Amino acid sequence: MVHELKHSMLARQTADDLARQRFVLALKRELTGRIRPGNQLIFDARVKPALQSRLRSKAPVDREEIKRGLLADPSWQTWAALTRCSQEMMWATITEPLMRDRERIEAEAKRLRESPQKLGGLDLPAGFVPPAAMREHHIHLQPQGYAYTSSSDDVMAGALYEAGGNLYSMGQGMGGDDSKGFAAIRWIKANRPGFAPRRILDLGCSAGASSVPYAQEFPDAEVHAIDVGAAMLRYASARAESLGARVFFHQMDCSATTFPDGHFDLIVSHNLFHEASDETRNATFREIWRLLAPGGLNVNQDVAIQNATRTPFEQAERAYDVYYNDEPFWESYADADMVPELKAAGFPADTVREIQLGKINGPGHWYAVIAEKPAAASSRN
Repeated sequence: MVHELKHSMLARQTADDLARQRFVLALKRELTGRIRPGNQLIFDARVKPALQSRLRSKAPVDREEIKRGLLADPSWQTWAALTRCSQEMMWATITEPLMRDRERIEAEAKRLRESPQKLGGLDLPAGFVPPAAMREHHIHLQPQGYAYTSSSDDVMAGALYEAGGNLYSMGQGMGGDDSKGFAAIRWIKANRPGFAPRRILDLGCSAGASSVPYAQEFPDAEVHAIDVGAAMLRYASARAESLGARVFFHQMDCSATTFPDGHFDLIVSHNLFHEASDETRNATFREIWRLLAPGGLNVNQDVAIQNATRTPFEQAERAYDVYYNDEPFWESYADADMVPELKAAGFPADTVREIQLGKINGPGHWYAVIAEKPAAASSRN
């Protein structure tokens, strides 16, 4: 497997740009790896006893009470403030070189999209309006948000997403060249030997980093990818062309696509559902059932923050992302049980299960839920 991060859509950076990014990376690693574990000590030594005293009970304290206790604790406030600052600093160090190189990046993107030799395609339907949540929230504090576009040539949402995502991941202890797409592909090839999908769909593709591996690893397949942001998709399309990958990008809502029934043999998503409401997630599961061909496979990879496996403290501490990182659906995703949701969407119980996807680079794993459409199933629910 080849995961190539270098391509012509990346910003040209100076030594000073890189030095600032290295500083932010070092700060993020310190906050995540060395300081954040101390939040448990703060809770055990100070927050929990104070809550139990106030509540006059030694019983376990629930998540909402713990949240209130942490939010009032000066040590936790300090960690949270520094973490928020590190995220804002990350975007500042990423945005400056992108804005400086914007004219070249957008010209290169247009050249790649309009080239007579282009491999894939881009469909941006007139009048499409991204969902309100994507317009109103700046998830991960990305400047202007995922769905923002300022002109018919704007690609900055995608450029920011890729550059910011790479730095953010390394700050969380993940390898800079880790690939969620390749992690899923490795699992598919190990568990479905000989599986040769004719058509593949990547839901919520963002800048296309997880879409490209499917085109590389299944060269005979027709790979499609959808997202709601026009600038995100312009960038994704140009990025794929720059890497020599044949991917067809579409501006669509993953919960209500315009593809025909039973059109895809493999449907995937990567870090989509922690950024979607319960209603959108369940509607998307129904859409996946409709779109899968009989014998088709669905793999939904995401972050491993399921509350069913975590203590009340761990659940409350992770609410940081709701309060300070503009992740409105973080907790509802963590509370969700997607196995029964996929069953309710139409998938037979014996085809749905949760798995762990080992990361390609670095320790740890991704969470994933998979579902299969029986070979004898109708393409309609």
